[in-house]
Amino acid sequence: MKSLDEKSFNRAKEYLLNNGRELEKALFLYHFEAGSKEDVLRTLKNYQNADGGFGNQIEPDFQLEISSPMSTSKAFQIFKELEVSADHPMVRGAMDYLIENYDQDQGRWHAVPPEVNNVPHAPWWHYDHENERVMVEAAWGNPNAELTGYLLRYKELSQEEMRENLESRSLTHFKELDTLDMHETFCYLRMAEELSESNRNMIIEKVKEHIPELVNLKREQWSHYGMQPVQLADRPDSPFYKEMSEAVEGNLDYIIDQQKADGSWHPNWEWGQYEQDWPKAKDEWKGILTYENLKLLKAYKRYEKQPVQS
Repeated sequence: MKSLDEKSFNRAKEYLLNNGRELEKALFLYHFEAGSKEDVLRTLKNYQNADGGFGNQIEPDFQLEISSPMSTSKAFQIFKELEVSADHPMVRGAMDYLIENYDQDQGRWHAVPPEVNNVPHAPWWHYDHENERVMVEAAWGNPNAELTGYLLRYKELSQEEMRENLESRSLTHFKELDTLDMHETFCYLRMAEELSESNRNMIIEKVKEHIPELVNLKREQWSHYGMQPVQLADRPDSPFYKEMSEAVEGNLDYIIDQQKADGSWHPNWEWGQYEQDWPKAKDEWKGILTYENLKLLKAYKRYEKQPVQS
């Protein structure tokens, strides 16, 4: 079992603080140093637009300035992580945006607007005008199940009828799935945290059943894009850890091995288009992944660092 030694941790920290986005820097300082929740929210505010939604390239794989439900979901992940209350103006604005942009006729949110085609983006974010969606929306739960979870979490900011209808539709859809999609599964697991114990357990048990085909369990698969064990079991007390503990521990060793000489971690995907723009997005992803891997290694106590002096 490997650990990220103190020198390697410090290289990662130095890389992130020198090259990362302000958001990941603030999150790192919050989790590892003396950073505050207010500092994170102040930085996150830079991605919020006047309509309450989030954009401004918070998601590096599509360079949209205008708001989108998918970008707004990224902000809600941070609200949830920091336990930001419903009375916070950033939360209220984001929820107003979601409610305003829900498509009643189609019974879904549009992950991103058609304007995504006018800016540099990964091919899986290209808007198909004929089907009125991007590729990732082929699985309905992405992002609809996750966004439904935020309506349930901040129930005082939405109408009961809307919440109940979306919760019912989300659960019905999940129960009918024969196969599970990687990103849709993540969305349902985020939603599950806001559900009753019985519905939460239903989702968890079904995901467990599909682990063999859903998760890349072998080391030779981890250099390719796909769900890695630590993405499903991102902490030792995850309900999925026992199901694949050996793969998780091996995956953590692999992540430590993948750190680059400059302290960073790199994405294992590329756009294959917008060749002049991808390098900037890749650099942003390097900062994001460096922060996320440090946070993961902290959860599993797989790193060494000097304690912060008070």
